[in-house]
Amino acid sequence: MSSPLREVYRDDYLLVVEKPFGLASQPTRSGGENLYDLLCKSEDYVGLHHRLDTPASGLILVALDRSINAQLARDFKARRIERGYSAVVVGQPPATGILDRPLDGKAAKTHYSCLATHNALSLLTLRLETGRTHQIRRHTAEAGFPIVGDRRYGGSAGRLWSRLALHASSLRLSH
Repeated sequence: MSSPLREVYRDDYLLVVEKPFGLASQPTRSGGENLYDLLCKSEDYVGLHHRLDTPASGLILVALDRSINAQLARDFKARRIERGYSAVVVGQPPATGILDRPLDGKAAKTHYSCLATHNALSLLTLRLETGRTHQIRRHTAEAGFPIVGDRRYGGSAGRLWSRLALHASSLRLSH
């Protein structure tokens, strides 16, 4: 693959790539380079079943064969594909917690664990139970511990680093 994407897993049906921060997952109104178009240049078929916000980095699962699209769609809808994230936040959240405030009138649930705290920053692992737009970013900001570098929801935390400190670090599924 001749692109800025690092392959993490590949077989005849699935591909997992690590999307760098700043790269859109799919084409946007403003145009520009995106993960989907980059993959289409080197793959016969690309089925994109989830995405990451442009400023986030991390793992994205892609179908390489149309025959698995329906099953992947069912697995995402039934929440059988577990997505794990790492984030650096401002503040000292409780050791573990569930952020479950509805977003845009829909149920939203994010589980987190605090791995470490130093000065005013904490490292969290997070797991989505639902998948709403900007869910992790919105939930953490509303709970009082915004993600470092989040210029949209993070307030002053958005100016602490030049990029969003949010990374999709794991994917778990049956295949």
